[in-house]
Amino acid sequence: MKAFIVEDEPIARERLKRLLKEVGGIDIVGEADSKEKALSEIKDKEIDVLFLDIKLPDGTGLEVAKEVIETVEDPPYIIFTTAYGEFALEAFKVNAIDYLLKPFTKEDVERALSKIKNTKSKISNLAKIATITTGTDILIPVKHLSKVVLLKPDDIYYIKAELSETVIKTKDREYFSSRKLYEFEELLKNRGFFRVHRSYLVNLAKIKEMRSVEQSKFLITFQDISDTIKTSRDGAKHLREYLNI
Repeated sequence: MKAFIVEDEPIARERLKRLLKEVGGIDIVGEADSKEKALSEIKDKEIDVLFLDIKLPDGTGLEVAKEVIETVEDPPYIIFTTAYGEFALEAFKVNAIDYLLKPFTKEDVERALSKIKNTKSKISNLAKIATITTGTDILIPVKHLSKVVLLKPDDIYYIKAELSETVIKTKDREYFSSRKLYEFEELLKNRGFFRVHRSYLVNLAKIKEMRSVEQSKFLITFQDISDTIKTSRDGAKHLREYLNI
């Protein structure tokens, strides 16, 4: 297993390298002490697992994780290492396989690595990222072919539930996610999205027109795309109440 370490404290970096050697089966293919150096070197290396310190002199491990997931064709698993426990929630939101709080032990490292061995697919693992949060930004991981793409809520026109996955429609294409529609509804409830049908979640800011059709339903048309969606009767009723129309 090939590992890359991003850690700005030399003592902590050497300790992690020693623990990985004790665990065995790990080939350390590179290390960096800053965000800039990490991003410069990671793109040219084949890496299975990325150990990321949260606090870096020129940024954060969260920012490194975001860019790696967005730009690396086959993103590595992510394990955060930090002395700052309050970052744990954010770390897991970017799909960290584990979160190692300093000072961690050999057993802690072994446990984190064992999770990687029990995970079948990097792509499916990354596609389950709940949220990547930096400040007030939310990025939503979706699948396109063999890659994971991170979308902003404003990029999304609507989300449709299908049998085994959800379809996320943007202006240019469709993406896919294993997350259920109700999970998207909860995630985006404060960002202008509304459930208009048991199978559709709509970005209200992208609506061009709502026309009343049979059984008091709405036929929704969108800005810039030709797709239309017909609400359910209950969906139309709740939408009228929500918009006070």
